[in-house]
Amino acid sequence: MPYQRIEAFPEDAARFGSSELGALGIVWREKKEELQETGVFQDFLKKLQREWAIETGIIERLYTWDRGVTEILIEQGIESILIAHRGGIRRDEADHIKNIIDDQLSVVEGLFSYVKGEQPLTEHFIRGLQAQFTNHQDHTEALTASGDVIRVRLEKGIYKTLPNNPKRPDGEIHEYCPPEFTQEEMQRLIQWYRENESLLPVEVRAAWLHHRFTQIHPFQDGNGRVARALASLVFLQEGLFPLVIRDADRQNYIGALEDADHGDLKPLIIIFTRRQKESILHALGLEQQVQQSRYADQIISSALEVLKDRQATARKRIGQVYNYADDLVAIAETRMRELTESLDVQLRELTPPGQNPYRAYSSSARNDSQRKHYFHNQTLEVAQKLHYFADLERYRAWIRLSIDTQENFEFIVSIHGYGRSDTGIMAAAALTDRRIEKEDGGTESIGVQPASVGWFQFNYAESPESTTDRFRDWLESALAIALGEWKRLISA
Repeated sequence: MPYQRIEAFPEDAARFGSSELGALGIVWREKKEELQETGVFQDFLKKLQREWAIETGIIERLYTWDRGVTEILIEQGIESILIAHRGGIRRDEADHIKNIIDDQLSVVEGLFSYVKGEQPLTEHFIRGLQAQFTNHQDHTEALTASGDVIRVRLEKGIYKTLPNNPKRPDGEIHEYCPPEFTQEEMQRLIQWYRENESLLPVEVRAAWLHHRFTQIHPFQDGNGRVARALASLVFLQEGLFPLVIRDADRQNYIGALEDADHGDLKPLIIIFTRRQKESILHALGLEQQVQQSRYADQIISSALEVLKDRQATARKRIGQVYNYADDLVAIAETRMRELTESLDVQLRELTPPGQNPYRAYSSSARNDSQRKHYFHNQTLEVAQKLHYFADLERYRAWIRLSIDTQENFEFIVSIHGYGRSDTGIMAAAALTDRRIEKEDGGTESIGVQPASVGWFQFNYAESPESTTDRFRDWLESALAIALGEWKRLISA
């Protein structure tokens, strides 16, 4: 693919921003001050930095191992003996890998310091990043004018002097910026970014800067690591978190960069948004741990603060999320009724002679219903599979679609709290199961599984309109997954 000069932000770039991430960012910034000086948060941040440092090298295949090794290093620290023992790597190679990861760790730690200084993005800073990343890397590969691959000494902090165009598996050469145009392209990159720094959503700016930088590929090596550092810097400047792209994301991440090469930046924005959302939700979930780790007098002092007007006002605002939850229940109830009215008629017509009528029906229980405790175990099981803590105490509601043929199939949407404290964030989870007769009478649920790719989060800071629009899309996706499972079940 011939090199194309980088382009400025698309005119409609703002529409690719995520209202969900924007609202979560507001929630986090309101909580950040009381959490960021605690030991619990500092430990979380240290582990996040370690994960960033490890994964940014795995993505580039500077080293590789399974996720279990990464998790051990995140928890216990970057140590050669752990890398050698857990990764099955020679000790001398493990020492070298540790040096590379330490260089990467120093970069992400330096990003936090750079943000505190409120300095503008410059070419000098970017060249410094590449020099840090490659501190323990002395050689790389380059292409000669005749197309031969040669091993060259890696110049650190200096733009490339030879082409660094990779060959794809199909034999096609992907052309990055020619060395003679690199400085000009980098100057345009910085200029366009600065002009839009305060005008566009953070995830849009991060994805644009990351992609256009990789499109240029200004250094002989280290470009991918620098690109992820730049994207992380954009998020840190907004008070958020470093961008961790895991090895599990690699194929989707590479595919999104290729989509951006063809003018579609949205897939990359979606990946960045998802990863940043996970970090924010994890950080917000630390509040309960913080409260448990404080001394009694600090807890009492904090409790008394709730009596003050400022806290009372904040609590009232957070409580708005329960009104949003009621709205989402109503949307799901309406959609289930619409679906069952049509489906029930068609099923009854297909009932074999002499059998109980096939049917479809919907039911629900709101937070004030005596039946709201139904599907308690199923909800907790699915929340565990989707890796979040479901709070069923402060708020709980469910909506069910039942399809009775020779199998009794259920699709359930549960709406409930998120996390172990009242942060103003709530969740919806979708699941399917089957109902079977028990020997001693009644029925029981079997085959519980999620009916969505992920759980749906909403909070008090996002507008009701945005929340309901996202929920309708999520619900339709979950319905499609559930009905596909029903079809598979009756086809077996």
